[in-house]
Amino acid sequence: MAARKKPAPAQVTEPRAPDAEAAPPATTAATKASTLVGIVAATVLAVLVNVLVARHYKRWDLTKAGLYTLSEPTLQTLRSLEEPVQVHLLLPSSDPLSVSLQHLLDAYRGESARVEIKATDPDRHPAEFLAVQQRYGLTAGETKDGRIVADAAVIVVRGDKPYFVSQRDLVEVDDAEDVRARPRLEQALTTAIRSVILKERPRACFTTGHGEGSLDAGGATLAPLRDLLTKDNYDVTEIPPVRQDPVAAASIADCRVLVVAGPSERVAPEDVAAMRAYFEGGGSVLVAAGPVPDGDAQRLVRLGLDDLFAAAGLRLEDDFVFETDPSHRSTQGFGETLLPLPTAHPITEGLLRAADRGMPIGLTVASSLTRTGAGVAAPAPLLQTTEKAFGMLDFFAWARSPTAPSAGDLDHKGPLWIAAATELPKKAGSSAAHGARLVAIGSASALFGPTFRNDELRGTRLFVESAISWLAARPAIVDIADKPAVAAGLKVNEDSLAAIFRYVVVFIPAAAMLLGVAVHLRRRDGERRQLERAPRAP
Repeated sequence: MAARKKPAPAQVTEPRAPDAEAAPPATTAATKASTLVGIVAATVLAVLVNVLVARHYKRWDLTKAGLYTLSEPTLQTLRSLEEPVQVHLLLPSSDPLSVSLQHLLDAYRGESARVEIKATDPDRHPAEFLAVQQRYGLTAGETKDGRIVADAAVIVVRGDKPYFVSQRDLVEVDDAEDVRARPRLEQALTTAIRSVILKERPRACFTTGHGEGSLDAGGATLAPLRDLLTKDNYDVTEIPPVRQDPVAAASIADCRVLVVAGPSERVAPEDVAAMRAYFEGGGSVLVAAGPVPDGDAQRLVRLGLDDLFAAAGLRLEDDFVFETDPSHRSTQGFGETLLPLPTAHPITEGLLRAADRGMPIGLTVASSLTRTGAGVAAPAPLLQTTEKAFGMLDFFAWARSPTAPSAGDLDHKGPLWIAAATELPKKAGSSAAHGARLVAIGSASALFGPTFRNDELRGTRLFVESAISWLAARPAIVDIADKPAVAAGLKVNEDSLAAIFRYVVVFIPAAAMLLGVAVHLRRRDGERRQLERAPRAP
């Protein structure tokens, strides 16, 4: 009987999960090659974009006051750098000024690769901080030249020539009660860079002894102009009359610019002769002189400057200018405070560009200038009145019973010159950059304190600074518009305390709680959907 064959055991196949994925196909060589080419192309593109961005550096200043937008004097200074300038930032990183300075210095470096920035935090790196101080001679707050700097925040260096900027130079407090501060970061940094790159200190000489304005501080003096020139690397000195000190008066030949600022007494003939000889020898002169009543208030003082003006082809008239055009005069007075119009000249280029920004020139009490036509001088107008202005010859007759002024038959009719410039031809064989130059302003008010203190007279200040720069043949004086004052520090009162309480105790915890509830609900919703998608057991 044949044996019965047992059936083979049945093969049991494991059930395949319904969401299981098939094994990915093998990657071909072509796919690998195309991926590699894509990576290389993306890398090359990224390098090219970085090179392009580095060559065309661009920053956007989104601050409301334009805190990091560089002014034209700063741009001119940076573009004129011929060798590296190091800027050592010595403020701790916790100081609020540190961040602002870093942003501003980034803008400087974006304009010139010759600006090298080195930040040294005195709190984190005290040894390095002391080394920087000793390297540049800043020991116990005293510089090598004996100037006291108690809180040096920045040191600007070219070669071995340092310039120290204190924290007081960086911020100006406008109102001590409201604790409002006006940032002056750009003014301080650009002044420092100018000081270290200039290789000379030209002399700006002011005549004295004829009732001119004083260089001492206080009142309506020339002190603000003196300070401005000193910060721009001028040596400001006084020239005494010849009769007082013939030797000192002879030093006029060493002056880069001679300033005759508002004489109120007759200038001695020997002094006028010295001024004219200096001018005709190639010197540069700035004269600001207006009408001055004599002691009896019967006539105008004859200042005796006719020979000096004649050498420049000009004459200062014995009149008193009134502007009757309402749009070019002050709303107060009879028109003795006028707003003259600038005319095309290298001195007035900045004024003409700034005309759309509302920067008028304001002068008070002026006489007119006329061209004589004699000699080789060819003066050009810088400022002039409108056609409605006139120069009154008999001012004191009108002043005895003043009414609305009107031009008489003999008065000088507008438009009148209020300021003019002359440049004489260079002498044969002269190596000077230019010939003799003279700027005449028919009003002494242009050079005195209010011009440099009041923002309303910013146009006048720009005109004076441009005139001095043209006379000295130097870059424009650093004059950077002030930034708006901002609140410095925390001002706490009952209302602010209540607001702080609401934010800290109510709003912030409530917002955190709502955010937590939203996250919890989102997680629960995600878990529910995941359970709904999961396969159910048979």
